[in-house]
Order: sequence, then C-alpha cells, then structure tokens
Amino acid sequence: MTDGTAPITWTEPDRQRISDVLPVRLNGGIDAGMDLSGVVVVGDFLALGGDEGHRLQILKCFEAPDEWCLQHKLSLAKDDQETDIEALTYGDGKLYVMGSHSHRRKRLKPELSVNKNLERLQMIDEEPLRNRLYKISFDPKKGKLGASDHIDLTKRLRKDPILKRFVGIPSKENGIDIEGLAFADGHLYLGFRGPVLRDNYVPVMLLDYEHPKRYELRFVQLAGQGIRDLVALKKGLLILSGPVNDAPGPFVLWWWDGSDQIPGKDREVAAAQIIGPVSTPGGAKAEGLGLLRQSDNDAEILVIYETNTAAQAVRMRVDLGELTPG
Repeated sequence: MTDGTAPITWTEPDRQRISDVLPVRLNGGIDAGMDLSGVVVVGDFLALGGDEGHRLQILKCFEAPDEWCLQHKLSLAKDDQETDIEALTYGDGKLYVMGSHSHRRKRLKPELSVNKNLERLQMIDEEPLRNRLYKISFDPKKGKLGASDHIDLTKRLRKDPILKRFVGIPSKENGIDIEGLAFADGHLYLGFRGPVLRDNYVPVMLLDYEHPKRYELRFVQLAGQGIRDLVALKKGLLILSGPVNDAPGPFVLWWWDGSDQIPGKDREVAAAQIIGPVSTPGGAKAEGLGLLRQSDNDAEILVIYETNTAAQAVRMRVDLGELTPG
C-alpha cells in the first residue's frame, strides 16, 4: 500500500532545470493562517485560496512579478464554515475553485487524555462544503468577480469503478483528496493527491464543468507521490507532487504530456519527466502553482507555501528545453 512514507526515488534530471528562485511579496491582509493552497495568475491579478478557510483573495500586481497587493475578498460560505479550497484555475472568462471532496480524521491533541484521543481517532468528518467545484465569472482586466455557481462531484466519485473504493477513507490516508486543478483545451484537469494506486498510478480526472458525467480518468506515475497542484502549458502540464500523508516532503516538479500512462501492448507510454525538487524554506510545504509566463523553452512559475504565519511565495524559472515535444 502506498502511504507516502517510503523513500522517493527517481531518475535525476539531465541538467539543472530550476533557477532564478526569488521571493515574492504578497501584501495586505492575506489570510495566511488559513493555509494557502490554491493560486492562479490571470493577467495583472492573482487569486489565492486556503484549505482552512472559505474566502477567495484577489491581489493585483504592484511591481511585476515580485509584489502583489490585496484588492478584495469573496466569501464562498459563512464565517464559521470551511470550504477547503485546494486549487484554482482560469479559463474562458471563469475562475474555477476546487474543493477537496475529502473526508478528514480528527487530529489528536496532546493536552487530552489517551482515551479522549482514542475517541478522536475514531471520528471521521464529512463536510459537504468541501464537495464543491465552483465556477465564478472573472474580469481579467479589472479583477472583478461576478456570478458564481458550483457542482458536487461526490456522485461521480461514488459511481466510478476505481475511485468509489476510496470514498470515505480520510485524506492523507490514501482516501479521495483532490488538490490540483488546471484548464486546457476547454477541459478541467483535476489532480488527486490521493489515492495513489498500485504501481504508483495517480488519477487525473478530465471533465467539462457543464457536463461532469462525461468525465475521463487518466493516470500518471509520480514515483509514489500524489498531486499537490498542476498548471497547463502550451504543451503538456507542470505537476507539483508531494507526499500523500503529512510527511514534510519532498516536493517535486514534473512535466507531463497529459496522456494516459496505463500500459498495454496497443499503447506506447511516455513517462512524466522529472524537473527537480522544490525548496521548502523553513519547513514550509509547497502547495500551489501559478504560471507567470511561458515560452517554448522555459516558464516562470509562482509557488505558494502552506504556513501558519505570513504568506509565503517564490517565483522560479523552469527550463523546458527538450522536455516538450516539437
């Protein structure tokens, strides 16, 4: 069984592909204590979400690309509720916001008795607000949010012949946990942190928001890790991977051509290409990817980190030479 604790092994990249790592300032009343986990860059604006909160935060570029300032927030639920925002993407004039669709086991508390903690260990929470995929109108010139809508993918997950067995298992214990979201060619790509299946296959669900029943599952191998986020490029996708459970790392960048990696005599499988490990300053966990710019040979990306104090982000250049097909 994959649990995220086994040593991660991979073939080292043929050259150093990550460079020019620089801090990015996220200014204003950012809800950093809500564990930032989702980010998307749309023109001069940046949207943030946290997996412990319920608000979208819209920032504007102040001094590109190193400083962003908070403009406004949008609540997706009441103040005492949590939507578990895990990932954001943008396409066709809409922001898409991904809830994890996960269950959660209660955390143990050292100040409680052993018996009380054993009781907590038996408690698994299901919060319906986590089971939402939002579509929100967004003006990329003014940074204004408009009408919103949402769908629930629980029924699709419960009916899927592979994924249904993982519904109800807590996240971080190889249960359903959707943490990546990208938009490409009119489709949403939903990346799963869990489950990771035998032989290290990670599900990626492709769907049209308007017709979620017509989804397709593809699988990618990431050396035993799950997907923390993904972002679409002109060709293929960048994936940020990390442990399925609460292990502190490592966190790794990959390039994937987007094709299914399930093997067979009637298919040639192209492996995902390792780009390299992502630094984790002060033990912070890399959680989200945003695309700042791209060309045929490289991309500049934003990485946000989960911390309980100040908002933390870096930008870095990624060399894509000889990775993407011509």
